[in-house]
Amino acid sequence: MDQFVTRREQVATAGLYYLAREYPPVREVLGALSAVDPADRDRLLYRPEAVVADAHGRPDIVGERGGERWVVVEGKFWARLTDAQPCGYLRGVSEGGVVLFLCPSSRIERLCAELAERVRQEGLGYDEFTPDGTGLQVMTTSGRRHLVVASWPVLLRRIRAAGAGCFPQLDFEVDQLEGLVGRLEKELVEWSRAELEQGVTRDTFRKAVTTAELLFEGMDRDARTSRTGNPKWVDREGVYFRARYAVGGLHLYVGYEPEKWSPDFPTPLTFGIWSPDVPPELKQPLHRAYTGLAARLWAGSDFPGPGFTPAHEAANWWWGPIPVAADRPADETRARLTDGLDELLGTLDALR
Repeated sequence: MDQFVTRREQVATAGLYYLAREYPPVREVLGALSAVDPADRDRLLYRPEAVVADAHGRPDIVGERGGERWVVVEGKFWARLTDAQPCGYLRGVSEGGVVLFLCPSSRIERLCAELAERVRQEGLGYDEFTPDGTGLQVMTTSGRRHLVVASWPVLLRRIRAAGAGCFPQLDFEVDQLEGLVGRLEKELVEWSRAELEQGVTRDTFRKAVTTAELLFEGMDRDARTSRTGNPKWVDREGVYFRARYAVGGLHLYVGYEPEKWSPDFPTPLTFGIWSPDVPPELKQPLHRAYTGLAARLWAGSDFPGPGFTPAHEAANWWWGPIPVAADRPADETRARLTDGLDELLGTLDALR
């Protein structure tokens, strides 16, 4: 997934680095998340770490003083965690230091669970994330090192409040960064009709991948599924899948098929059912359930079009579309994908 990270996401963290370098209220907000002496918060030197990796990983921003690393900031939108996150980062900060992850609000719950599991596995003084009442999720690990997860808007509101009108230029800069972050979060889950009709382009490629990521997260959480194999993108003759799931005796993939994506097939997402181990007596009812499900999902599309041709009963690999709504708010898009996934899993689970 990291290979799909766009320069615009890097611009967001670069913008935060610029604010930390230029404005005392920003250094105060970031430093206050750690146990650094309050008198030293404004003396922390911030630098970007996007190019040069060290033994503890490659965080987006680090804040240091006297050779000690007190603040690490990692900007996340929908990219998965790297091997160094968060444990390598935590080992790299001083006792009382902080590692801050910034992500879309819709990802906070899932990201906290992933981070907590890695901390537990590494034996770094595992604790639960606790909301601090101001929008931060906070975990204290060994050495009083703090792991914090927050949305970009929460942090930017803190920065704006810390400036309290004393830095008019800072207010303007925060406005600009809020606008950029808002567009980045929104575009990952909202599709215009034109985008869906035009198929894969440079501008829509990233969005297709990250929309698929929403479905992966849903399957990771669903009790009816268990993930098999490593979660990495696989190209199967032009069909791209990142994760494989077992549902009963079936294997389920979700990914995208750029070659099929067109005005007549306006969705970047498809599902695939691999059924080599299905008993012969279940093959016909499974295929009947599959064709009915695929027809219902396609009927719910905003694009009537010619639809698609379901795979034949004798095949071992069956596929179908997962329509994405056009010109709908982010919450509705998410809900629609969730409903489609629930129907898909429910149909397969009933055939155990």
